[in-house]
Amino acid sequence: MDGAEEPKMLLIMSQATSNVTPSGKADPGKTWRVPYYVRGLALGVPIYLAAIHLWTWALYVPDFLVRGGLDFRQSYSAAYMLRTGRGSELYNYEAQKRYQNVLVSQQNIPLPFVEPAYEAVLFEPLSRFSFRAAYFFFLGVNVALLCLCCGLLKPWLANLHAVYWWLPYIMFVGFLPIAVALIQGQDAILLTTGFVVAFVLLVRDRKFLAGIALGLTIFKFQIVLPVAVLFLVWRQLRFVAGFATSATIALGIGFWRAGIVQTKAYFSLLLSLSGLKPPLAGFDSYPISWNGMSCVHGIVFSFGQGHASHRALTIVSLALSFAILGWTAFRGSSIKSAATQLLLACLCGVLVGHHVNIYDLSILLLPIFVVLNAFLPKEQSGRRVDRAIAVAAALMFSASLVFSFFPSHFSLAAFVEVFFLVAIALAGAEGFNPAHSEAAG
Repeated sequence: MDGAEEPKMLLIMSQATSNVTPSGKADPGKTWRVPYYVRGLALGVPIYLAAIHLWTWALYVPDFLVRGGLDFRQSYSAAYMLRTGRGSELYNYEAQKRYQNVLVSQQNIPLPFVEPAYEAVLFEPLSRFSFRAAYFFFLGVNVALLCLCCGLLKPWLANLHAVYWWLPYIMFVGFLPIAVALIQGQDAILLTTGFVVAFVLLVRDRKFLAGIALGLTIFKFQIVLPVAVLFLVWRQLRFVAGFATSATIALGIGFWRAGIVQTKAYFSLLLSLSGLKPPLAGFDSYPISWNGMSCVHGIVFSFGQGHASHRALTIVSLALSFAILGWTAFRGSSIKSAATQLLLACLCGVLVGHHVNIYDLSILLLPIFVVLNAFLPKEQSGRRVDRAIAVAAALMFSASLVFSFFPSHFSLAAFVEVFFLVAIALAGAEGFNPAHSEAAG
């Protein structure tokens, strides 16, 4: 195809895929041309981020594997302890250090396992293999889950395909939180899959099943519990019932396997990590970098450390988190689409989550894709608010560049999250419904 024919083909593709108004209704009388600057940015930012991902694999991962310096070591070792009958030591610092040094590699300071025991249950099958074999097996599982997410979101990728047919796929590869989750062997892609499945089920009005799907991700309770609270306030009771059912069963299995003593130890550990009680023995060396957490807690501690006490900063953080949660509940109550509410709650969960690392932002790929795909056609000729919503989604995808250049100030990305939260609330107020977008696509 020569250069003269390419714009025509792009116009034909956009006519077939992009006739969706912000209200979600098909508008066959309007078309959009892909602006040159959109195509230029699509050639630049996602490919650059994908190159960083591949470069990191080539330069650092082999060394990480040799030294065992990957986050996967904590989940792998905890799963091994649970499988071999050492669950009574699951949250014992010295026991975690001992098993990580024996099973993975010698480290002066271990990576403490601070997740619910349910996560260790999920990783138990992998603990039957060597650390390296288990790592690559889990990598394969994560890649398969990403392919599943891509397939499930296909109806909401049509306008991105109109820019370049490969753009959605390179965005999957280039989104840095996804890249970090893959490299570190983190559980964030499991979390992302739960959100994507729940979203698709909500689009199809299968609210109870959607709640079950999200409840299975309770291992990241700091993010998903605010989502469940919002759906309760919004009186989406079938969703909440499904969530409560699967989350209760999942947590119950984990706590049963760990035992009563370790369950109590876990809750004490949570209180100590949140600063509400003195650190437990050994866990005072747990590496927490608030500057690298893009949430309200990270922002408050990044700017406030050295100027106020830990208790005062915690109070400010909690107050701001409840304010954002309340604002989201109020704005979301007027949104009729449960799927749109999930997109809004997803952002809110990340913002108010107490402990949110870069890989946890993997779930934001869901609202980024859905919102950007719906509002990208409005970038050239739409209303100002429609263009602002598209820009917010694009900025959210690009915000991870902060981690590349200023990793110690990644908490600044939380400001972009706030912008994107407001943008989704505006889209919902305008009647945006992903179910209609799917039908049009």
